[in-house]
Amino acid sequence: MSDIRESVDKLYSKILDFVSYTFRTEKEVRDRAYFYLRKISFPPDINPAEVVEEIINKLKLSRDIDDDDYTRRYIEGLLLSSKSKSSREASMFLYKKGIPESISSMYLDRLGGELEEKSLSVLVEKKTRSIKSLRDPVVRNKLIRYLISKGFNPDRVRAEVDKIASLK
Repeated sequence: MSDIRESVDKLYSKILDFVSYTFRTEKEVRDRAYFYLRKISFPPDINPAEVVEEIINKLKLSRDIDDDDYTRRYIEGLLLSSKSKSSREASMFLYKKGIPESISSMYLDRLGGELEEKSLSVLVEKKTRSIKSLRDPVVRNKLIRYLISKGFNPDRVRAEVDKIASLK
């Protein structure tokens, strides 16, 4: 029995070390736990999935992992960041991290418009510095296609490009 407890404690210690570096999602922790499980031998009567669930629940109770908090921090960080990301890019990133759509859409609905507006204006300004004239329809359409490919709303993109073009 002590060998089992020792193995569980060893796995918990490794996972706690993994979580301590930066905020992690439940999916990241679960994946890492299964990665570590390959290196730890358990007796055949112990179900490794139950061990992982026990560790995940322990981390949730201590609030070491919290998908809701992770999403909120990520979106707020994007708002403060100088990087330009569309709401769609942020949504895809959160999806890959294993955040449920219900959580990500809640924060993106609340802060997504502000994020998209800030990011779009910064990116348009940055791109127009390298463009000689936005009055040329070919150049203008190329810029619009680029911004749409980045995941921005086409109507917002056209409005922003028109606003910048009228200033130049």
